[in-house]
Amino acid sequence: MNQQISIQYREQLVKNIEATLGHCLTPIVRDAFLSIPREAFVDQYYRQRGNELAWDTILDPSLKEIYQDHPLVTRLDARKMPSSSSSQPSVMTAQLEALALAPGQRVLEIGAGTGYNAALMGYMVEQVGMVVSVDIAEDLIQHAAERLKHVGITNVHAFTADGYRGYAEYAPYDRLLATCGVPAIPPLWLQQLREGGIFIANVLLPLASIFVRVEKVGDIGIGKLLPIQASYMRLTGPNSADPFPRFHWKQLSTLPKQTLQLGEDLEALLEHSSGFAILLQSYCPTLTKRYRRQHDQQEGRFDLYLLSQPQQETIIHVHNDCLTIYGQAELIVSSIQACLQAYHDLGKPRIEDYAFSLSETSMVINRKGRDFPLLPEHEQASSSLK
Repeated sequence: MNQQISIQYREQLVKNIEATLGHCLTPIVRDAFLSIPREAFVDQYYRQRGNELAWDTILDPSLKEIYQDHPLVTRLDARKMPSSSSSQPSVMTAQLEALALAPGQRVLEIGAGTGYNAALMGYMVEQVGMVVSVDIAEDLIQHAAERLKHVGITNVHAFTADGYRGYAEYAPYDRLLATCGVPAIPPLWLQQLREGGIFIANVLLPLASIFVRVEKVGDIGIGKLLPIQASYMRLTGPNSADPFPRFHWKQLSTLPKQTLQLGEDLEALLEHSSGFAILLQSYCPTLTKRYRRQHDQQEGRFDLYLLSQPQQETIIHVHNDCLTIYGQAELIVSSIQACLQAYHDLGKPRIEDYAFSLSETSMVINRKGRDFPLLPEHEQASSSLK
């Protein structure tokens, strides 16, 4: 009876995913979600208490909870911050469809999580294929391996390793999927793909979270950006320094202040148009986005700030079309205005309207024959392995 009820929940989940994505799933992805029980990989999870950094432990969750189209936080770090999860099924689905998996392929997964995503991929590549799943957290690997064994998935091999370096032992791979976020694509990921191989990864840029789909062509990657509105947890390990340094907000009172009306709602564009945010990343590569709640503000309301890094001598409070500028920001404001003009000239592109290219030292988007680099030169250089 429980098995039949589980199947009913899987069927409903697939219907909900199809409604979210706006299309019927490909048969191979649909069959995987109907065949692999999510509850076998989530025996507990953590639920956040409102906007607080506090969590309730949900033991033995119900099938209704497990089969919601939501991410489930399954691990907290020492700071009580999420460090692993079972990803949102509709996000997983969009990636798996774009990955174009087929029987017989060899797949590398960066970030084991609960093992659920690896199980889905193992089902899709069948016994003639193989999935290699790596994670730097040994306990995650151990638990994922136990769950995979429990549901009878034998073509997934889980290893403790630094995902930044891929996993050379079984390379080259036909496909690579990163279920974590990175500030720049590690060069070894592309190197460990076979010619024509495809990888999908979440790149966490200071102003935008993007999902790239890249096909290997010689020594470079050519591809596109996927219309996925999400962010993964950052890849952890020795090569995962925080790209977004802290700022001491008390410094605001010491900086000169001015206001400027842009005539266009920059706040709405940054929060709701990833096609604009990624373009601004190219025009203003030193900016990073921050949210801050003032003491006298209502709960749930956060102010949007743009900080210039690495020096952080300029801070811009963005409210609708009004900029409150702390420090000297003539060049930055000029770049923002130039970006707004380019955004209109390019036809207000959506994120999926850009082409994407990758080399060992660069990430570039292209629209209407114009190239826009996504990383400052010093960051491009530092993204390469020695």
